[in-house]
Amino acid sequence: MRNIILFLIFILYATFIFFISHAALLVAVLVINILAMLLFKVKITAVVENTVKLLPFILLTVAINCILSHYEYAILVAIKLILVCNITFIYSKTTTVREIASTIKSFCMPLKLIKVNPDDIELLVCISLSMLPILKSEYLQLKDACDAKGMDMNVKNMKPIFTKLMISIMKRVNEIEESVIEKGYGEI
Repeated sequence: MRNIILFLIFILYATFIFFISHAALLVAVLVINILAMLLFKVKITAVVENTVKLLPFILLTVAINCILSHYEYAILVAIKLILVCNITFIYSKTTTVREIASTIKSFCMPLKLIKVNPDDIELLVCISLSMLPILKSEYLQLKDACDAKGMDMNVKNMKPIFTKLMISIMKRVNEIEESVIEKGYGEI
């Protein structure tokens, strides 16, 4: 129940941030984010590093909003994005993949009425969220291999790069499938 409440609070809070239009409320959200970092003992340096990693996306969003709208709106959107990314990082650091999958399973319980198994959904969410770090690792290995061979990762070289990435991903998927079947879950 605790996970469901935290998940709902997180979703509502992140959604609420995008509806804020006053600077004073954004400062209040910043204070809440800082309090959440302190309460959940998330390192501020980790939050700053995460924000720096997301900075290109945020700057691209600012540039697009400057073109389509005015700069004040673009800055407001950037601040909102930073705040949402920060609270999302805090939530992801304080919640395990298993807890997120269990929470989504709880929300899917009404689907039993139409004969959808929430346990299957929980397993799929768990596998999906666990695959993200694996995909990142595979991409970084492929990038290092390209750098070692002197290949640029550009459109011209995308076919061999994409092919190798897909083969690697399919090998991982087969490993996961075999593991799930061996643990008695059944065929996927």
